[in-house]
Amino acid sequence: MAGSKRGEGWIVVLVVVVGGLIYLLSKGLEGDLATITIVAGGLLTVVALGGYYSGGSEKARIEEAHRQIRTITEKHQDALGKIYRQKVYQGHYGEQKYEAFDKEVNYFYQNIMLPELNISEDLLLLPELYEYVVDQVYITAESAFPGVSIDTIPHDPIEFEHWTASVLNMHGWDAQATQGSGDQGSDVVAIYGRHKCIIQCKLYRSPVGNKAVQEVNAAKTFFDGDSAVVVGKSGYTRSAMQLADKNGVRLIDVSELPNLSNALGLSNLT
Repeated sequence: MAGSKRGEGWIVVLVVVVGGLIYLLSKGLEGDLATITIVAGGLLTVVALGGYYSGGSEKARIEEAHRQIRTITEKHQDALGKIYRQKVYQGHYGEQKYEAFDKEVNYFYQNIMLPELNISEDLLLLPELYEYVVDQVYITAESAFPGVSIDTIPHDPIEFEHWTASVLNMHGWDAQATQGSGDQGSDVVAIYGRHKCIIQCKLYRSPVGNKAVQEVNAAKTFFDGDSAVVVGKSGYTRSAMQLADKNGVRLIDVSELPNLSNALGLSNLT
């Protein structure tokens, strides 16, 4: 819509210029130099104003596109934050690997953002627009869940268990990593008021499967727990989610640890 209005504006300018040139030609044949000078100046003014307002319109259209991109991205911040933690990982040499998340950004743009964007086709073809989308997605995903920073997540499984307990302790829990061969599938036991939560920690690069659900459910029974939770950073398989739903096991992303008590409905416990 904005693009068509811009084109209509230039058509008006073109009509005025062509009409003015025809008029100038007729006056030139009559030798009316004074009229020619006045009309020529007027035509130059029309062209200059057309360029000025067209430039202003272009800037306004780009700013509106940026506003829509920010709004759409922020609406999906929670999901983008979780996926960022699942897809970004550390390589063998300590470098951060972003390739998998870059593919997710493209998927998000094609399947989520484009259907919601209400801008003209010519803007969608601008490479700068997609670059702006990528920047906004990264900014939004990295700022999601400020209570848990991806940079603080350990890369060693045992350290990850202690890290999980420490995050819970900072948010009102009395949590300890169990460690050892006798843990019976429990990596962390966390107490909130009178509620005992049995947690298994999975620092996988791929989605967690059924085994973790089975183990933590068994550990809940063994330790007389009130709830069972698996915490990971790479998502869960469909079958794991189905089994967890059937057995009342909660599957969470690391980003959800600070809000675990609310998720379990424990905010009123003391």
